[in-house]
Amino acid sequence: MIRGWATAILNRLSARLLGVPLRLKIMGMASGIIILFASTSLYIIYGTLTRNMEDLLEKEGRSIAIEMAHEAPDYLLINDLYGLTRTLKNTVRNRPDLSYVVISDRAGQIVAHTFGAGFPSELLRLYRNHSEPATETSLRRIITNEGMIWETGAPILEGDEGRVRVGIRETAFRQNINNFLNYFIWNSLWVILVGLLLSLYLTWLITRPIKDLLQATQAVNQGDYSITLEQPASDEVGSLTTAFNDMVKQLAQAEENRREKERLRRDFLQKVIASQENERKRIARELHDQTGQTLASIMVELKMLERSAKDDETSQRIASLKQAVTKEIGSLHNLAVTLRPSILDDMGLTPALEMFVNDIRQHHGLEIRLTMVGFGENRPDSATETCIYRIVQEAILNAVRHAQAREIKILLEWQQSKIRGVVEDDGRGFDPEIITSTNRLGLYGMMERAQLLNGTLSIDSEPGQGTMVVFAVPLVADQQ
Repeated sequence: MIRGWATAILNRLSARLLGVPLRLKIMGMASGIIILFASTSLYIIYGTLTRNMEDLLEKEGRSIAIEMAHEAPDYLLINDLYGLTRTLKNTVRNRPDLSYVVISDRAGQIVAHTFGAGFPSELLRLYRNHSEPATETSLRRIITNEGMIWETGAPILEGDEGRVRVGIRETAFRQNINNFLNYFIWNSLWVILVGLLLSLYLTWLITRPIKDLLQATQAVNQGDYSITLEQPASDEVGSLTTAFNDMVKQLAQAEENRREKERLRRDFLQKVIASQENERKRIARELHDQTGQTLASIMVELKMLERSAKDDETSQRIASLKQAVTKEIGSLHNLAVTLRPSILDDMGLTPALEMFVNDIRQHHGLEIRLTMVGFGENRPDSATETCIYRIVQEAILNAVRHAQAREIKILLEWQQSKIRGVVEDDGRGFDPEIITSTNRLGLYGMMERAQLLNGTLSIDSEPGQGTMVVFAVPLVADQQ
């Protein structure tokens, strides 16, 4: 019987709710959501502010207690209690939230405080009845006629010279929290009122075709531009549907144009960078194949001459020539690697940068830290890879040649849609404005490479403060 009555009541209530005009339903729902949100937010904010206040009071008390524990020995060791008391009072005077500071010796006797003529008996009784760890900081809350006091204790010289206790009032913090909550409540009431008005206005606009429009909007948001809605009527919703269809057509055309421009831009970029790198590769190959082989032949002849030399002077001259030729062969090898390292094409950006950094370490004795985050097995497209390598290479060479740096830090991070890089050195730095007034081709080259990839590059430097190069280029990964 009772169950049947309950079911009947629920059915009647449901029927009445379903019979309420849609305007009132939305207004009631919006009002309930706003009130629930405001109440929940009020509760969360109050709890958060209270916890933050407690953390702040604890940290402030601990900081002051430790500070006073470091200062007190200077007075206690010479038995200057007057100077110690004056210092404590100055500390209380300069910190409005600080209620008192008390210093006791290791026997627990009060030697200095900021209460003036009379020490509160309740506080003295508390100290006698409640012991504290001798060598550790402590925290406790004390209820007084001034409100809640947060008292922090800290040992002086690990407890050998006694203990310092500081009390901080929470009255001002609590008042600020109450003021903020009052402000939040009044603003929440205004938000509720505005929400009711907006709900009343929106209910007038809502019709059934809006659902279709919402679904179509979600499809467009996912990149489907083939959606076309039928115009339901000649009212506002019909006009909105017509505008939506026109917008989708324009978005489809704009997306097609964007893809075409992006394709043309990347094709042009690939050709520009490829031509530059091919020329570098050609020069590096000629240095290695022609000049390098010529020097190698000269080295062979010098060895033969050295074996046939009949006096020490001739042998010494030949040895000197061999040393010079060996040095030139090494220089040509380094130049060829600088122009275009083959490892960049064969193995990718990470091994190429590691090899370059190791070469700089060996030849210049610098501290260089290379950090690459998120790369793993990922590898960007060749244009992006070459661009990043050249930017990092130029930044490092500038730090070595011009900045007289002792330490260089390099960070490369593979993000979702881009690669971000930072190259920082501790060199002598420079004024970035000279980039626009002088022909700094290296710096211009870094900027142009980043811009060709539709990326960004900035240089932050000051004379005597080192240099930081920050860049980001869009990511188009090769399919491995």
